[in-house]
Amino acid sequence: MPDRPPEFTDIDLDEEDEEEDSPKPGAPEEEPIEFDIDHDDEDDDGNGDDDEDDDTERDPDGLGAAGADEGPRSSAHAPSARYEDEEEGEGVRDGIQRAAAVLKYIVEQIVDEPSQISIGATEDDRGPVLLLRVAEDDRGKVIGRQGRIVQAIRTVVKAATVGTGEKVSVEIID
Repeated sequence: MPDRPPEFTDIDLDEEDEEEDSPKPGAPEEEPIEFDIDHDDEDDDGNGDDDEDDDTERDPDGLGAAGADEGPRSSAHAPSARYEDEEEGEGVRDGIQRAAAVLKYIVEQIVDEPSQISIGATEDDRGPVLLLRVAEDDRGKVIGRQGRIVQAIRTVVKAATVGTGEKVSVEIID
C-alpha cells in the first residue's frame, strides 16, 4: 500500500451535524421517545379515538404499557456495548470527523466567504492530514501574519483529536 499515492477523501460535515444531536456535557440525558404510528387505513374508524381492542392488535405479547417501557430502556443501553467493542479504525475516523468539524467551525469565523470552504482528508507519513481549501481572497486571513493564525488552527485541531491517539495535521491547498 505504500506504493500507491494517498487517496483524497472528501469529508461530509453535514452528516456529523445530524449526529450531534447528543446532549451537551452536564445536561441531563433524555430517553428517546418512540412513537407508535399506525399506517393501516382499514383499522381506522374515522372518529380519531383509540379502541382498547385496537391496542391488543399492536401488542402481540400482551405486555401492555409495561412491556413497551422495557423495550426502549434495554435498547437505550445497547449502544454502550458497541463502544466497548469499537475497533481502533472507527475511533480514528471519529477523531478525523471531529477535527474536520472543529477546523470548519474556526475557519467559518475567519473568512468572508464560508460557502467556499472545502475540507478533505488524506494520509501521509505524518498520519491523517486535513486539506483545507478557501477562497483566494480569504487565504491570507486563514494563514495570518507569519503563519500565526494557521499555526493556532493546527494546534486547536490537534487538541481536538487527543483522545483518538492520532495527531491530525492541517494543510492549506490552492
